Order: sequence, then C-alpha cells, then structure tokens
Amino acid sequence: MPSSHESLRNEAAHRALCDAFFSAVAGRVVGADLCYEIATRAEASRELDGTRSVLGHAAKGGLVARLIGAAGRNLEVSLGEPGPMDVKLRVEEALEVLQTLPPDPSFRLAELPDRTRRHFGAPSPPSPTQQRAASRMTALFDHLEQMVERRAAGAVLLDHRVRVYTEIEEKVVCDDRGLWRTQSIPQSFLQLELLARRGDARARWVQRVGKLDLLDGLVGPDGKPKPDVQASLDAALTRVVELLDARPLSEIERAALTHVVVDASAMVFVHEACGHNFEADLVLAGRSGLFTADARPVAERFGSAAVRLVDGPPVDGEGRLQPGRGFGTQFIDDEGVEVEAVVLLDRGVPSACMHDRETAGRLGIRSNGHGFSELGQPRLVRMTNTYLLPAGPEHREDDVERFLDGITLGLWVEGSNGGQVSGDGMSSSVQAARVIRDGRLTNDWIRPGTLTVRTLGALLGIEAFHGPPVIERPGFCGKGQTKTVTEGGCTARIRLSDDFTVGF
Repeated sequence: MPSSHESLRNEAAHRALCDAFFSAVAGRVVGADLCYEIATRAEASRELDGTRSVLGHAAKGGLVARLIGAAGRNLEVSLGEPGPMDVKLRVEEALEVLQTLPPDPSFRLAELPDRTRRHFGAPSPPSPTQQRAASRMTALFDHLEQMVERRAAGAVLLDHRVRVYTEIEEKVVCDDRGLWRTQSIPQSFLQLELLARRGDARARWVQRVGKLDLLDGLVGPDGKPKPDVQASLDAALTRVVELLDARPLSEIERAALTHVVVDASAMVFVHEACGHNFEADLVLAGRSGLFTADARPVAERFGSAAVRLVDGPPVDGEGRLQPGRGFGTQFIDDEGVEVEAVVLLDRGVPSACMHDRETAGRLGIRSNGHGFSELGQPRLVRMTNTYLLPAGPEHREDDVERFLDGITLGLWVEGSNGGQVSGDGMSSSVQAARVIRDGRLTNDWIRPGTLTVRTLGALLGIEAFHGPPVIERPGFCGKGQTKTVTEGGCTARIRLSDDFTVGF
C-alpha cells in the first residue's frame, strides 16, 4: 500500500488489516478488493413514561471482501471484524468456497474512472465520546421536556418520545492494484414523536432532523437545539396541536377531489415506488417494475414532461451541486467510486439506472458510485438522496396562488411515516393534510390518511412544482441491510388518477 499521512483515526491499524488480507490472497486469485467500515456512536432515548436510556460510547465495524477467480468466478464475503491473524484463516475458507463456484463468463467489474484522489470528506473529527455527547443529550432531554410542558395548556395534554444519536463513520476501500481510498462522514439524528390529547381528540406528529455533522450540528454545548433545529421542533409542536381540530374528509369531498399537492416531507413514495426500480441489481435480477432483466424500459416514459428524478448528491433546480446536504450523502461508495448525481428520469423519460461496478461491468458501462454495504455486509446497489425536480424552469411556479390556480378541491399533504410496498407500488402514510378550495390553501385540517401509487404511473400525473428543492428529511432504507437516505425535492402538484389515489 502507498504510504502517506493518516486521514483516519487508527489508520495504521486499518492498513495492517488490509495488508494481511492481500498477503493471504496474493497469487491465488485473479483480483481482490475490500471495504472496511467502522462507526463510533453515542445515542440516547426517552420513552413516553419519561424513562431515559443513554449509551455514551459504542463502536462497530465490519469488513467485506470480493475474491475474483478464473473464468469469472467471484465471491463476496463478510469477514466480520477480524484481526490480522484471523483474516488469514477466514480467507482460506473463502478461497475454498470460490473454487466450488461455477464459471460466470458475464462477470466483469467496471474500471474505476480515477484512482488518484485518496481521502474524501473532512479529516476524521473527534469521536462522539470526546464531544461529551452523553451529558449534552441529557441536557437536550431536559430542554425538550420543558418545551413540551410550556406548550401544553388548558385541556391540551402532550406526551413525547425522543431518539437521538451522533456518530462518525469511517471507511477504507482498497484493492490488489494499490487502490487506497478513505472517507470520513459525521452524522447526527434526532426524532421527536409528539402525542396530543384534548378530550376525545387525539393527534400524533413525528419530526425528524438529520445532519452531516456531529452533535454540534444539532445542539450547542448546553444541549439546547441550534436555531434551525429549534424552529423545526417548535413547528412540530404547533402542528400536533392544530391536528386536534382535524376532521375526516366527507364522502362528497372525497368524490370531488381532483388534485393532491405533495410536500417534500411526504415523498417517501419517490424512494420506495420509484427509486428502487432503478437499482441495477434489481433490474438485472428481473425484479424491477420499470425495466426488463436486460435493462430495457418497459414503457417510453414513467413521468410527465415536467419531471426530473435524481439520486445522488443534491442539486438545485438549475442542476447546481449543493454539497453537504442530504442525510444519505456519501462521497465515495463502498467500491471506491465517487458518487454521482444520476438523472433517472429526464422530462419523464428514463435516462439511467444506479450502478455499482458489477452491474455496470455486466452492461459494459461505467459505475456511477451506488454500491454500498452496511458494516461488512455484501455490497448492493443502493439509493442515497432521491428527489423530484422540475425538468425545466417553465415547470416551477414560485407564487403559491398561481401554483394552485385551477384546483377546485384538493389536498396539500405533509409528513410521512413510511408505508407498505408491493411489486406494483406502495401505500404511504400521511401525517397531515389541508384542504385546497378554489385555488386557495385553507387551514381546514384533515385527519391522517394515505397516498397509494402504482409504480408505472406514479409520476405521470405531475403537472407543476413549487418552491426550492428541500432534500432534508432523513430516513433509513432496509434492503436486507440499513442505509441512511433522504427523499424530497420540490413541492409537486399531482392530478389524481387510478395511478395516484388518496385515502382520508
């Protein structure tokens, strides 16, 4: 391995582990690479009954390696978190398995477009423990309890549940051709669940905040939320109290609905019903609802002419990169490829899929940096930040009255708590909705409901977009393993159809 100054904490120990692996496979395989990750975290929770739990320090790591043998035989193995001596024993077992595999003549890895840049992200910051995370989380819980108590007034009763963590994720990607790439990404996450009661009325709101920063991105040294975080939490308290006055949608109103306006906070369907179908490993396995197993689109378009669908580092409506935003942001994937902003749909027409080096190699194209694992699990094609944008400035209207013009009866929906996914589409929960009547957004709140979309037609009814893109709602995608993600974009105006329906 090339020698240089360290960019990760304990990089010399990581290098010794990787050197042991490549020494064990030298001369016995056609090629080999690996990814080693370690996450150091502090976390805490507060339950509805006031019980608190604080874990001041936890560290977890994992190593995943790929062995390439003759005739395209290939094996990806999870080696856990071994020491340099243990890795040799585990490699011996893996090599025995590799020899039993059948030839795979279609297997090839797309080349890395660049091997020169070494470190990505900021130099590794202090660990969460060194930031006094446990005491600051305790102070945060004190602050949140006082905040909730102040907001409860008269007949309104409030309960709350909190989850918070801060971590530094570090990784090394290297291969038997001298590649040595490292990345350091800090993350912090806060979730506040609010429950309101007033007589027989009940309401619930969940607010999430994710930062590409350690705890300093969420709270100050005294545990009080940063101004933008405080504003988000205050808005959540206001919203849950407002929802105590929410009503059901009448049958007459339900029959008369023509549109739904979807806020960036309610766009989980963009990830689940749309994004997964552009992951090339699912495409080549014949499990995409949008492409055949040889990567041909099943239709000419999957969205209206107003739609651009993107995954990767966030860009604005004019295509300018906005670095450092989006909870799912990564600079390199777990194969060492720089993560690109991939335009999946352009004016509704499919233009690309997300690839790792293997899927790209099988199709004879280059990888766009979407191969990820979870702490030593096998690498899969994964989303990062998935978001809807207007295909051009003519499809975005910043004036809300002009944006809503022509909607006789509709709903403006906000917030999502996930949903149920099927091969044809998904149903996602909606935390709140307001009535749009005669082109005006009212304060007439409707009780929580659902959005149901069909994969093939989910984006065909989009007519226009409003405001700047918001790509800040953190999430966690489970595709056999967990990865941080974000979904969002510009607020979208969608005509209801058989492909896009609401249930309230």
